[in-house]
Amino acid sequence: VDNLTFPIPQFIVIGKQSVGKSRLIEALAGEPFNFVSGSLGSRRPTVLEFRNVPGLQPSRWSVFDENLKQWSNYPVVQVMQIVGNAHEACGTNVSELPIRVKVEGADCTDLGLVDLPGFRSYAKDAAMMDLSAKIDKLVFKFMNDENNVMLCVEEAGDAAGFATLGRCRQVDPCYKRTILIRNKLDKYYGDLTPENINKWLEGFGDLPANLARFAVSLPHWSGDAMPKPFGVLRQECSDCDISTLTAKGASAKYKMTIGFQNFRTFMEVKIQQLFADALAPLLMRLKTLKEDHETRLVVIKQESETINEDNILHATRSAGITFAQSFNFLMEGALSSEHNRRTMEEELRAFHQYCARTDALKEDELIPETFKDLDAYVQYLRDTVKLPAMDVSLNGGAQFRRLMYEVEVFTRFAGLGKKLEKADVIQARGSSLREVTWQDIITTLMLQNAPGHMRSKTKYVGERLKFFFSEQKEATVEFMMGLRGSPEEHMFSRLIPKQAQVIQRNETMKKCIYEAFDKACEGHRDRFMQMWCDFMDSMFQSPLMLLKTGSMPRIGGGYEEEIAPTFESTKARINQERRGRGTLQTQLREKIKQIPDDDQYANQAVVMVQDIIEQTFGVIRSVVADHMQLYSESFFLLPMLRRLEGVMSEMELDDQDRMKYGARKTVLEDEKQASESIMGDLVWCIDSVQKFKLTCGGGH
Repeated sequence: VDNLTFPIPQFIVIGKQSVGKSRLIEALAGEPFNFVSGSLGSRRPTVLEFRNVPGLQPSRWSVFDENLKQWSNYPVVQVMQIVGNAHEACGTNVSELPIRVKVEGADCTDLGLVDLPGFRSYAKDAAMMDLSAKIDKLVFKFMNDENNVMLCVEEAGDAAGFATLGRCRQVDPCYKRTILIRNKLDKYYGDLTPENINKWLEGFGDLPANLARFAVSLPHWSGDAMPKPFGVLRQECSDCDISTLTAKGASAKYKMTIGFQNFRTFMEVKIQQLFADALAPLLMRLKTLKEDHETRLVVIKQESETINEDNILHATRSAGITFAQSFNFLMEGALSSEHNRRTMEEELRAFHQYCARTDALKEDELIPETFKDLDAYVQYLRDTVKLPAMDVSLNGGAQFRRLMYEVEVFTRFAGLGKKLEKADVIQARGSSLREVTWQDIITTLMLQNAPGHMRSKTKYVGERLKFFFSEQKEATVEFMMGLRGSPEEHMFSRLIPKQAQVIQRNETMKKCIYEAFDKACEGHRDRFMQMWCDFMDSMFQSPLMLLKTGSMPRIGGGYEEEIAPTFESTKARINQERRGRGTLQTQLREKIKQIPDDDQYANQAVVMVQDIIEQTFGVIRSVVADHMQLYSESFFLLPMLRRLEGVMSEMELDDQDRMKYGARKTVLEDEKQASESIMGDLVWCIDSVQKFKLTCGGGH
């Protein structure tokens, strides 16, 4: 159903070679046959489906064609040859690809089973040892499947020497899905006496009480021709087993475990019980599929209504507005969103790949000059800065907060780029009709290099923000989809998950919304960068105006002195305040006055100018870094959140988009028909399974 398979229990026949596995399968089929497999035996699974059809003579044999995906009827001799050729084609290898054979007849036992290659007792050379190992691996793969019930075939004898049963114990320690068949019972009649018969049936203490076990004899004869019909021989063997062991004193407790007829009855009941027990999860899965398709039909209906020619634009805008609202919720922090969560290292590497792909930033703009590569920068953030949530996978609002820490650190690595030379100072002084002050010279020199380096850092910040927001689109849709059935569902509009399903299914609508989002993000990035450039230009043109306010000195040296100053600390504080009354601006002005004008002190003047520029630039850099989060939120995040709904409400559709919507309408009609067809199949399946469950019982 719907291209899905369900775990259905099945029997697998396992055992060593020559223990009578094939004759047991023939007895279940109701007639003798021999799959011609050469000297190497079988090398792939054979799935056998036996169907009891009263009155059908002769039996009908079919082989499933894996290419045509259909059953084809053949004479039994030809089926034997087809199966034999399939085994021979494996050579000295094995294959997991099964051969599927169906047998329908009056003497068949109603069940299905898988005949697996027999375990090898010995191997005469390396090639046979290799084949034996491959067979063991294949068989154990089936044995490890919890849906498979193992029919463990052993020769009747001492239970302590049952090697195949020991293998079953490895994968099924409690023998919950193991059935032991002690075959060739008639050869063991002579060893059974009234004194030991019940102990042997019990297993002499070597078989656990809960292990299902049977002792059987199966038809065998000398020569090529059967003396009697196979069904008659099978019944005679079963009757002989029961009468012989009863005569030897087998207790009533074990009589139901003797003879093929009891084994056959047990198997027919067992397969019904297994199927019935598997029905509960099967039925639940079918009902879940039915609910999924019912929901799918509702979504298809809703999407079909939204893309009617009269309201395509309105529907797209409405979905975009809901998307914008959900983006706001995501940025506030949403625990249910798992999409695109990244650690800081993963985020930085993804950003570098994005820049390499789009040429948004050059390589030297991506890493501070102090670090040789990204690994060194990441290590610095982790070990030195100890960036909060460095190795925690985040998205949405939490990821944005962490981003603010990283860009602040990045901005603080802005430098002047070069040391001043005498020629730089002379060129800055130039020739003018008015007197040029050292303050003018310092401002001129600052404007030559500093703004470019700061712009490089802020450009990095702008691209990081743009990349961050562009990565939240899928996370937003996932957040919208995840609201249905979540604990916080009642906190949001019911329209959100419905619109999310439409967006997720309609690629044209998703493209329009994502393009509008990216366009808005690009516009806010440009305005953010322009604002920063204007702000920095004003700072560098009048750098000393920025330094008017200075920091007040601390009262004391520690927490105790802050809250309870002593006499000595108070004296020290008075002296410190007196020294610190002059602001940084005053201090720099004093330094400017000390710059010598005499040419013979030119080298000293250059050093002093360099020192003042570095100190002033350091303050400006700190101001920029300190305000990075404030400006990023005020001039990028908040405008993005507030105006995104307006952007979505102004979306327009071009002719190509309208054509795609028209094509989507046709696809929806096909999807609707397919879902309605599957719904019909599911209803039939559920009804059939429920009837079977009521008939056979089992399950909960």
